[in-house]
Amino acid sequence: MAQNAKPLKAALSYPNKTIALLCLQINQQLTILEHIKAALPKELATHALHCVFNDKSLNNRKLLVYTDSAIWASQLRFYGKTILAAIESIALAPVSVLQIKIINVPETAITRKNRIAVIPSQAVADDINSYSLTITDSQLKQSLDKLSSTLARLHRRNS
Repeated sequence: MAQNAKPLKAALSYPNKTIALLCLQINQQLTILEHIKAALPKELATHALHCVFNDKSLNNRKLLVYTDSAIWASQLRFYGKTILAAIESIALAPVSVLQIKIINVPETAITRKNRIAVIPSQAVADDINSYSLTITDSQLKQSLDKLSSTLARLHRRNS
C-alpha cells in the first residue's frame, strides 16, 4: 500500500537563533535602505541597491551603500550628508563613515541580441555626398566623401 506523504515543516518554523538573527539584520538593512531612498531624488534612489553596516566597533561605525555603476556612485557621494541625516534617527549608533561601493550587474545576452544597427538610406548617403562638393576644407570634404561611400556600401549590402 502507498503511504501518504507527510508535509515538510518549513525551515524557519524550527527555533534557530542564527536564522532569526540573520532575518532581523536583513529587515534592519531594508528599513535603512528605504529611509535612504526616501531622502534621495527619485532617479538616484533607484540606483541605491543595498546597504550594510560594518560594525567593527561602535566608535568607528561604517555604512556601505551599494550601487550599479561608477556614475551613480559619484552622484551618491554628493548626497553623503543627506544619507547620513536620513538614517540618524533610526540607527542604533552614530555612523562615522559612509562608503559607496559598486556592484557589477552583468548585462544579459538578451539585450545585446536585440541591438540592431540602423543604416541610413541611400538618399542620406547621396545628400552627404552632394554636401561634400560644396565644402572648401579638404579634410572635411575627404571625411564626408568617405562617410557617404561607406553608407552607400552598407545600404547596398543590407538591401
